[in-house]
Order: sequence, then structure tokens, then C-alpha cells
Amino acid sequence: LDDSMRLLTRGSRTAAPRHQTMRAALDWSYSLLPPRERLLFQRLAVFAGGCTLEAAEAVCHDPDVLQVPILLDVLANLVDKSLVITADRTPGEAVRYRLLEPIRQYALDRLREVGDEEATRDRHLEYFLNFAEQAEPQLKGDGQLQWLQRVERELDNLRSALAWSAQDASRDIAGLKLAKA
Repeated sequence: LDDSMRLLTRGSRTAAPRHQTMRAALDWSYSLLPPRERLLFQRLAVFAGGCTLEAAEAVCHDPDVLQVPILLDVLANLVDKSLVITADRTPGEAVRYRLLEPIRQYALDRLREVGDEEATRDRHLEYFLNFAEQAEPQLKGDGQLQWLQRVERELDNLRSALAWSAQDASRDIAGLKLAKA
């Protein structure tokens, strides 16, 4: 096990069960989440290095359970519960939301358990392919510095999307387009 997973499974045996390990604490917290918060928490796990609200809306929405107009409220609830944190930012920059890595791994496990990983990662790939294609011409214009900074903030997500595209031949074209952009 790597260090983050070891944290999830080791702890004091004399503490209350939900406090014995990080995993038990996360299980307990997760069990208390309403369905919309569970869904968003699981889906946010596909973001490497965090995301903006715009990205979360594009990748995590669900027309039946988690509509875009309420997504910000659900996200705020997860921030209030300390499952999601907001990253430091400079003035004028969009707020970024992220999961700490052990929590992200836990959420990713829950996403896999419910069978939603492939569809969510496919939406993530599509979003970041569109982002890269939008950024490409901007990297040669007057807003070059601003776009370079945006691309740098999303570099982990771009790499993650590219790695996902390599997992299956059906995503080859999207992966090639992403790499080209």
C-alpha cells in the first residue's frame, strides 16, 4: 500500500469505530451524505488537481439527480463538510475545488463501486479536449500568457484525460486530438 492508502486503514483500536482509521471516518461521513452529495463527491474524484465550477458542471451534472442550477449548492455543502476544499487563488481567477488525495482515492473507489467511472471519465475527457482545442489558438495570440497560466493550472487534468484516452481503442481519436491541441 502507498502512504495515502496506509492512512486509510491503520489507527487506534481503542477509539470509537468511526475514529479508528481514516477509512472508517470517511465511510461514516460518506454514509451520512444525501444522494446528490454522494453523486457529486464520487464524480469529483476524476479531477486531478481540482476543477473550476464550470468543469464540475460539465463533468458531474446529472439531468435526473444533479442538475446544473443546484450543483453549486451541493458543492458548497461538500465544502462545508470538509470533503472538498477550495484552493488558493489570485484575484480574477476562478475558484478551484479539489479533494485531498486520500479523499479523492476514496471517492474514486466509491465511483467505481457504483459503476459510474467510465461515463464520468469520458465526460472529463470530452471537457478537457474541448478546453485544449479552445486554448490552442489562444496560445499564439495577445492573451497568450493568460492561456498559458490556464493550461498550466489544468495540466494534471489534461494528463489524466490523455491517460484515460489511452485505456481503450474507442477513445484513440479523442486522445490524438487532445495530444495535438
